[in-house]
Order: sequence, then structure tokens, then C-alpha cells
Amino acid sequence: MLDELPLWSAPFGLELLNMIELRKNLKVLDIGFGTGFPLIEIAQRLGKSSKVYGIDPWKPSHIRAKQKIDFYGIKNIKLIMGEAEDIPLKRNTIDLIVSNNGINNVYDIEKVFKECNRISKKGAMFIISLNLNNTFKEFYDIFRNTLNNFDKSKELENLNKHIYEKRKPVANYIRYFSQNSFQIEHMHRKMFKMRFTDEEAFFNHTLIKIGFLPSWERLIEPKDQKKVFFEVKQSLRDKANTLGYLEMTVPYIIISAKKK
Repeated sequence: MLDELPLWSAPFGLELLNMIELRKNLKVLDIGFGTGFPLIEIAQRLGKSSKVYGIDPWKPSHIRAKQKIDFYGIKNIKLIMGEAEDIPLKRNTIDLIVSNNGINNVYDIEKVFKECNRISKKGAMFIISLNLNNTFKEFYDIFRNTLNNFDKSKELENLNKHIYEKRKPVANYIRYFSQNSFQIEHMHRKMFKMRFTDEEAFFNHTLIKIGFLPSWERLIEPKDQKKVFFEVKQSLRDKANTLGYLEMTVPYIIISAKKK
């Protein structure tokens, strides 16, 4: 149990776990289980009377999650290779659906909610966590200012579109739940902070290099990337020199809903 809590998943997932009403004989679906959190934790807390399905389209996540499942000898998990827009489960069979900062990364979110409506029983719970559109606001403010300074209106438009696609407003999710027969029971807004000594530490952090930087780079033409990011880093350096560190805030929300 030494690597069950990935850094980025931890704050959202721990709050999500606290929202689950544990009972025996549940059928559960985890959408976008990544390398196994909170999928494995939920399965172990529920015990052998329950069945927990995990769906994810990324093959490496299946390989890693299966290694853990086999190592721990857990028998009540079934992994599904696929996308949440087409869930291979029968209608009215699921008691609980969870998604830990995963449902906001699907291709067609409205179709995913329709599928969740289809597979869930009356009274089923649907609990999701989402980081909000002001995530890393400190970075994005500087990124926007830099693009404005270089008269990159198209890139600025693409940046705003990118944020909207990845982190839609909470009002959208309220509508998705309502349109698919789920009544929201609880919404908890939370926030955590990540601090770095300077811009170099920020850009070299594994989370940024793998989870964020590639998409930022794709927003800018290759010939302009060097100068744009040079200016972005300089502004971050100035901010770090003023404060003594860089601080990035991550606001998020946990939404719990019940099938009517």
C-alpha cells in the first residue's frame, strides 16, 4: 500500500471517498480509474459482496492497475477497456458511479451522462470530483498577458477554448445531472495549493511536464514557442523573486447526486 495515492488524484479522491455511503452488495462503476485510485480503495472498502467495475481507454493504466489488483489478490474488480461514451454494462444495474477528476476529460460529456443514466438504478448515487476553471490561475494570467503582448489573438482564443473544454463551468454539470434524471444532493467546493521555489521547479515538475505542458505547447506554433515561453518563465521568475516562491491554486468541487 505504498503507492496507492497519486499526487494529482489525492486531494479530489480523498474527499470523494468521504461522500460514499458504504453498503453491501453494491455494483459500482469508476469512470477513468487511471492507475487504480480510487477504484482499488473502493473495492477493498466495500468487500467481496460488491462488484466494482473500472472503465478507462488508456492501456498503460490497465496494465498498472491490474498489477496492483493481482498483487493484492483483490477479486471483486473488473477492468473494462473502453470509453465512457459507450459503457458495456446492462441497463439499470449500477448502484454507484464515481469519477475522480476523470469525467471532465471525456470526449463527449453529454453522451457519458446519458450512459450513466442508462446503466444506473433508481436511487443510484453518482459522485464526481472536478478541478475548476480557475485551476493554476496564477500561471494562466501570466500566459494570457504574454500572448497579448505578442499579439497572439488566435492563440489566446485557443487557450480559452482549451480551458473551457477541460474545465467547464459548474453550471454545465448541474445541467448534465438534471437532464439525466439525477438530483444533486451535495456540492462541496474545496481548494488546495501547490508551491514551487521558482519557474524552473514548476516547469520541471513531473505533473506539469506530463499533464499540462504538452497541451500548452500545442496552443502555440512551434516557431513561436521558444520566445513565448521565455517571457512566461521570466514573468514567473519575477513573481517568485517578489513572493519568495511560486504558488498555484487548484479549486475543485465534489458533486453528489441521486437517480430519481
